[in-house]
Amino acid sequence: MKLGTKLLVGGILAVAIPIMVIGIVSVNQATENTFKDKKEDMAVISESLAGALEVGMQEQLFGIKNISYSNSIIAAAEKVAKEGEVKSRQEIALAEKELIKIKKAEGDRLSSINLVGKDGIFYGSSDRKTFKGTNISKREYFIKALNGTVNFGSVLISVATGRVVCSGASPIYSSTGKEITGVAMMSLELKYFSDIFDKMKIGKAGFAYIVDKNGFYIIHPVKVKILKENISQIRGMETVWELVKQGKSGVIEYTLEGIRKVAAVSPVQTTGWSVVSSVPVEELYAPARFTRNLIITIGIIFLLLASGFFYFFARSLTLPLTNVVEAAQKIAGGDLAVDVTSETRQDEIGSLARAFTLMIQTLKEKAQIAEKIAASDLTVKVTPLSAADTLGNAFATMVEKLRSQIQQIIEGANVLASAGSEIMASVSQLTSGASETATSMSETTTTVEEVKQTAEVTNQKAKHVSELGQKNAEISRTGLKSIEDTVNGMNRIREQMESVADTVVRLSEQSQAIGEIIATVNDIAEQSNLLAVNASIEAAKAGEQGKGFAVVAQEIRSLAAQSKEATTQVRNILFDVQKAIGSAVMATEQGSKAVEEGVRLSTQAGESIDILAESITEATNAAIQIAASSQQQLIGMDQVVSAMENIREASLQTASSTKQTEKAAHDLHNLGQRLQEIVKLYKV
Repeated sequence: MKLGTKLLVGGILAVAIPIMVIGIVSVNQATENTFKDKKEDMAVISESLAGALEVGMQEQLFGIKNISYSNSIIAAAEKVAKEGEVKSRQEIALAEKELIKIKKAEGDRLSSINLVGKDGIFYGSSDRKTFKGTNISKREYFIKALNGTVNFGSVLISVATGRVVCSGASPIYSSTGKEITGVAMMSLELKYFSDIFDKMKIGKAGFAYIVDKNGFYIIHPVKVKILKENISQIRGMETVWELVKQGKSGVIEYTLEGIRKVAAVSPVQTTGWSVVSSVPVEELYAPARFTRNLIITIGIIFLLLASGFFYFFARSLTLPLTNVVEAAQKIAGGDLAVDVTSETRQDEIGSLARAFTLMIQTLKEKAQIAEKIAASDLTVKVTPLSAADTLGNAFATMVEKLRSQIQQIIEGANVLASAGSEIMASVSQLTSGASETATSMSETTTTVEEVKQTAEVTNQKAKHVSELGQKNAEISRTGLKSIEDTVNGMNRIREQMESVADTVVRLSEQSQAIGEIIATVNDIAEQSNLLAVNASIEAAKAGEQGKGFAVVAQEIRSLAAQSKEATTQVRNILFDVQKAIGSAVMATEQGSKAVEEGVRLSTQAGESIDILAESITEATNAAIQIAASSQQQLIGMDQVVSAMENIREASLQTASSTKQTEKAAHDLHNLGQRLQEIVKLYKV
């Protein structure tokens, strides 16, 4: 997840969570308070209705009581009680006239006002035609009235009118006030209260109704339920019935026909009725829902505003950071041609941008140093920014060590070039000497052939030695001179072979010196390779900043590998040279031995010829001995010829070997020159 998204989400959550918590708490609190207030309001409504009903019924009781205190009513009741209805018609007529007057004054609230004798039979009424002769002797309210209690009876449907009425009764006392002579009864039309309750609406679906002490509906919006349904028998209204039965007030919840409702019950003490206000719970929660919706709407508005604020706030932070990240990615890809904006900001992002710009400048400086090193310029000066500048210190150490090692390589290359030149000069001399030796050996071989031919002639002439004595003497002298020349030539060949041997020995010593130089160069190459490896490790530690340094280290490693390969080639060439020198030494030793043998044989031949010269005078007498000596001389000359042939071949081999050595020395010289050219590329 990006930083801007995190800031946006975090900001939204920072706003949303408190809003949600406050909203939930507020909604719950508002719901609870609203529900509580509504329940209290319902209780107030029920209590108000019950109070009003109580007052109204008290007024009706007071009215019926006042009727019973009327003089005409008392006189009629007293006379009927004493003399009977027939004899009391005049008094009854006066009483009925007053009852009609009272009923008219009360209007529709009263169904009728009746006078009842102690036997329970109506004898007077505001509506005589309807109620005359009605017997209520079994009614509870009549019995209570005869016992002196002003009371209301049960609600019932009037048989005469078919309307719901509630009868109230008051005892009629005699004029003396000591005796009850009858009962004044008043039938109260509940339609008056029903109309009031019907007009009263509690919310949209709430309503109020009245039940009597037995649980029957006596006032209800649904008229068919009046006096026909009993709440004690309705499932779900058990809790309401308990309050009604106990004559207590209270607010309770119940479920009727799957609908949760709240009922506020308040008793009417005068009648034993109970006023019940009933409202669905869902309706009570309507204000809470409105409050909840209002809080949610306000919360959403604040959340949108906060989202916009945090979006622009996050963008103001992430946009410059994105520029820095893009610059860092380019630097990671090796591109230092980047520009970091937001340097003018005075906050932490501005500090970061300025630090990043300084880092880019430092990396560019290091890259320039690396380019100079890659261009073989080791004169560059590296100054670390501080003791903690790992890359700067590593560059400084690398340049110093490279400068020292290249200096050593230059010195080694100069020594190698100088030694190669000396070896090439020595090998050239050796080649020239070997050529001269081969030429001398050819001349010597020719001379030996001539000596052999002479010996053959001598052997042929020996048979005629006696006849040719003088000629043999002359030939002997000539042969003696040739032998002397041969001995002198052989001595020269021996001297030349010794010179060749000395040259070959010096060449062997110089080749050993070259081997030591090559070992030194090889050690330098290995140290350079090790230094390159260490430099690569330091570059890897430096991370992306050490990539340029890693390239330089790779070039040094490649140069070290080339140097090592060149020293290997030189070592192989030197091995061939040493091998050729060994062959030359062996050939020289064999040539020296052959020359010594030739000198010895030539000396013997000279001595023989000398003896022949001394004995020439006795040739005639010693012809057989001369012939034998000539035969021996011929055999010796064959041996000399064979030895000289071997010497000539050895000389040719020596010449060929020296040519190979000369080629190897020339290659070694070229290698030294190449190394000098390579190290000249470095500026130290």
